[in-house]
Formats: sequence, structure tokens, C-alpha cells
Amino acid sequence: MSKKELEREYTPSSCIDDIMVYIRKYGDQSQAVNETLNSKCQKYGPEKRSHMDIFVPGGEGPYPVHVFIHGGYWQELSKTESTFAAPNFTNHNIIFIALDYSLAPEANMFEIIDQVKRGFMWVLDNIENYQGDKNNITLSGSSAGGHLVAEVLSIDWPKYGYDDCPIRGACEVSGIFDLRPLALTSVNKPLGMSEEDASQLSPLFHIPKHACPVIFSYGENETTEFKRQTQDYMNAWQEAGHVATYIDMLGFNHFDIILELNNKNSPLFRAILEQIL
Repeated sequence: MSKKELEREYTPSSCIDDIMVYIRKYGDQSQAVNETLNSKCQKYGPEKRSHMDIFVPGGEGPYPVHVFIHGGYWQELSKTESTFAAPNFTNHNIIFIALDYSLAPEANMFEIIDQVKRGFMWVLDNIENYQGDKNNITLSGSSAGGHLVAEVLSIDWPKYGYDDCPIRGACEVSGIFDLRPLALTSVNKPLGMSEEDASQLSPLFHIPKHACPVIFSYGENETTEFKRQTQDYMNAWQEAGHVATYIDMLGFNHFDIILELNNKNSPLFRAILEQIL
């Protein structure tokens, strides 16, 4: 592809009229949740943004746990705009966690991935203190969050004393799994990846031996490259002997698809619920 073509293909907003319509929805819906539902802001590391918001259903657990990792090309958004789906999960007696992490250029990609992995390990090691069931943890992420979910799945579990992957299931929505094309676009300016870095940071090239089932999805109205990224990674996931499910989301784009996690009748949410139950 030419540089111009790459720029368009890796600019998800090129498929819509106004990205801010959806960014405002993230913020407005999350603000409404934050004003009506009680949550606990938990610190998990030394970084300024090493925090997570934990929403626990009323009553007694133990409850299944769902961790959401936001997108934003590793350089935008936060947990503050990522709590919109909490009501749907807590209404189904599931703990919902919005995980925050440092952004580029303050942190590089290696540091971001390490931080997110540490955040997930904190959940695994401590969620029982919040009435969570550590044997029933799922996670999801959108766009850059989809990439970070894939990186969490690549954790060397035996290193932490687990014979197998301790995650019940994962959902990767509109993710990026081969970062090499990004290194050739303006997206890489704050990320500062070399070509070698991009290869090392690509989940496509380090699919784990031990893994949980994964749900894959993307919006109908997305660029060809975002669709290809998911299809290539899903195929590689299956070739490695792992379980993969694809959920078709007609009529959605790169930004509104993830809001469906707060829709109890959405095929995307129902697929996650099936993993949990």
C-alpha cells in the first residue's frame, strides 16, 4: 500500500462522519453510570494511571468477573469513559472492571503492555477480596484494547504457577494484532516503534500455547485492514488449536460496536455471557 492508503486504512474514523459523536457517547454514558452506581477505585501499580474501577453487584458472591480494556490507539481515553457497560454486567450478577493504563508518549508500548499485564494479574490475585470468583474471569477490549487483551492472553502462565491459562474467556473487538503497518503511519509518532519493535509487540507472532476461547468481532463499517487484522489473527488462533468464535455485527462501525456491551440483547454481549455461564 502507499503511505496515503495506509493512513486511511489505519484511521478508523475515515469510515464515519464525526468521531466525536461516539467519544461523547462513551463519556456521557459512563458519566451517568459513575453517578448512579457505586464503584471502588483500586490502585494496582506505581504509575499515575495504574487504577481500575470495580463495580460489584449487590448481595453476596462469589461473582464472575469481567475486565474491560479501553481503546484509543494507546494514546487516548481512560477508564473514566469506559464504564458504560457496567450496568449490564452487574444486572447479570457479574463484577465489571474498567482497567486504566498509561498512555503514549508518556509510556512506550512495552511499558503499556507490561502495565496492563500487571493490572490483570492484580485482578487474578486479589479479586476474591471483592467477592469475585478468580476461577471465572473474562475480559474484553476494543481496538487498542483488543490488542492489549491479546497481550494479556500471551502471559507466560507457568511462570506464575499456573499449569494452564486461568482465564475463562476473552473478547477482542476491532483489534490490531500485527503492528508493523502502524509503524509506517502517523499513528506511530507518539508510539515511537521501530520495525523490530512492531514485530515484537504484535500478538500475531507470539500466540500462546495455553489459551482460553476467544470471541472475535468488528463492525460492518470498518476499513479493510481492520477487518483483515481480525481475520488473520483469528485464523492463526485456530491454527494453534485454540477455540475461536466470530460474531457478525452488521450496521456497526469501529466506535459504536463496543457500546453494545451494555445491550443485554446484543449478540456480542450474549456471546460473552455464554462464556461466563
